[in-house]
Amino acid sequence: MDFRGAVLTLFAAAALVAETCVCTFAAQVSDTKAVAAANRAFIAALSSGDLTAMEQIWAHQPYVTNVGPRSRVRNTGYDAVHKYWKESFKYFSRISISSRETKIRVNGNVAWVVGLETEEFEPKSGGEPLTFETFVTNIFEKSAGHWLLVSHHAQSIPK
Repeated sequence: MDFRGAVLTLFAAAALVAETCVCTFAAQVSDTKAVAAANRAFIAALSSGDLTAMEQIWAHQPYVTNVGPRSRVRNTGYDAVHKYWKESFKYFSRISISSRETKIRVNGNVAWVVGLETEEFEPKSGGEPLTFETFVTNIFEKSAGHWLLVSHHAQSIPK
């Protein structure tokens, strides 16, 4: 191969690498936006006490986990997580979630969202609302093109 052929080959390879990088970056941006939307959908379902929406957000798998700010145990498996939300929605008349300092990271078919939340739960029985400042981690898994929640952990921040 002469010098001209080598230069053309080098430019062609560089163009291919650049195109691959741009496509990979675009896919990651798209996935990050989709994870952000899935996370917002989870907060909306939680805030509205919408069990049907919650069922669509969670992966129906035996390995999903949930730890809420009031939890005394880790709920493992879709059935246990579903039961946790069903009971929580029965107990509270109003749930309010406010997120801040949210960070999202996507790595292949797994993504995690970390941040801080202010959570307020108003018991149906009356009385003072329960308010928590929490560290939150939500882990999503991409399945059949959809980002589904596989782990939620909200831990109260000590005062």
